[in-house]
Amino acid sequence: RPAVFDRSAWLRQSLGDKALAREVLRLFLSQINRLEKAEFSSLELPFEMHKLKGSAAVVGAGEIEVITSRWQQFGPRLEADLRKAFKAFRAASEA
Repeated sequence: RPAVFDRSAWLRQSLGDKALAREVLRLFLSQINRLEKAEFSSLELPFEMHKLKGSAAVVGAGEIEVITSRWQQFGPRLEADLRKAFKAFRAASEA
């Protein structure tokens, strides 16, 4: 199972710039907050999942990255898993 939050990958992506890393994390949390509140049926899911997969890779959100990469294969059944992963990531990143 992939990491919920890989802090070393997150920092590596920002080349050790902690201010940049925090800003990227803030933007990612904003993205998942928006998606968590959204009705998935009203979204362009292929586009949203593509964006989310890339963002998750940048912040080290491995579980979210894996779930979004499977979206086309498994579709809407993953909505509940993704929402659960959002909550787990948020909790891990606040620790």
